[in-house]
Amino acid sequence: MAPAIPKVAIPPEKWTQAVYATPESCLAKAEAEKLPAMQFDPNFFSRAYVQCLGRGQSHKECLAALPAADERLSPTGPLTGQAASPEVTSAIACIRENGGDADKCSTHFEALSKLAGYKEEVKKSSTEKASDFCSKAGWNLLALPVLYVGMKFIKMK
Repeated sequence: MAPAIPKVAIPPEKWTQAVYATPESCLAKAEAEKLPAMQFDPNFFSRAYVQCLGRGQSHKECLAALPAADERLSPTGPLTGQAASPEVTSAIACIRENGGDADKCSTHFEALSKLAGYKEEVKKSSTEKASDFCSKAGWNLLALPVLYVGMKFIKMK
């Protein structure tokens, strides 16, 4: 009897996508254009300390003068600020209380999505769609009356 082929949740051709991309259902998409701007300098604190010693200051003065963090790190997102702290903790507490059931905590997730800047897609009326089309067409829209008058004299076969 031959062994059965194991069933996998992610097919092998999508493994790289699973590692390097965010899932389609995730509202918090990775911002790929900001990834190259991120940097971490492991020598930041040692370099600052050695420069401080080079200025002739003592060990204690140099430790007190060290900056709290590297200023060249990329800025954090909106959910890490002090204003987001109650919403994040309430969402975590709700998930913990309900045993991981996300449907019961949808109000907390909606508050977090609004805090992060997610906006619901608004349905456009036909007049808004027409005005958007006209603004995109720009000066090329001036050819429309000329074509209308020209079509009266040209017969299509």
